[in-house]
Amino acid sequence: MTENVSHDHQRAGAYFDRKAELFDSLYSLDKATPFMRFMNRHFRNDIYERYLLTVNHVKAVKAQSVLDVGVGSGRYATGYAEAGVKRVVGVDISSSMLDLAREHVKQLNGSQTKFEFVLSDIDAYQTADRFDVVVAMGFFDYISEPVPSLKKLREFCTHSVIASFPSISFYRTPLRKVRYAIKKCPVYFYRVEQIERLAHEAGFSKCSVTKIKGAGMDYVAIMTR
Repeated sequence: MTENVSHDHQRAGAYFDRKAELFDSLYSLDKATPFMRFMNRHFRNDIYERYLLTVNHVKAVKAQSVLDVGVGSGRYATGYAEAGVKRVVGVDISSSMLDLAREHVKQLNGSQTKFEFVLSDIDAYQTADRFDVVVAMGFFDYISEPVPSLKKLREFCTHSVIASFPSISFYRTPLRKVRYAIKKCPVYFYRVEQIERLAHEAGFSKCSVTKIKGAGMDYVAIMTR
């Protein structure tokens, strides 16, 4: 892990190192227990909606390069390859997640996509490269000060940033806060107007926010540079 890491990021990284296999199972029914398969089908279909929105955006703008911040176990990275993206760089603070990502992309047969996975906090990550699209799914859940991160992501993209933001729910938000407090992992929630304001403060010219159907009801924002 790089040295310039916020306390929130350290806690989130430690949590995902512990839970990497569990989170990856949300995308694979084969790896999940019967109970988790039931939960995923009936209460977590929004995870797949979020994935489809992201890959469809990458296709729509004909992206040739993608930077995925909080790439996790690499399930999205394989989707970019199937969408024809030539270069994918995945950044994550969990070494366990990155190990899974490397294993998943190895299973792609005949892919011409170049993959690179980097263990880093986004605040410490530096590159002179620029990417057509920057993806940050499940990233701002754990960021206490979003504007500096959004500004940095904007610098990395030539077209747009697509990111998810947990919505505020009367009953789900308190429960999730308690669950994650017990796990010693921070979590934050947003309203549409707040997301639009953050995008404006970060310098984006346009922000389009969609609320995903499903139990989680996350927002997905496409912020055009």
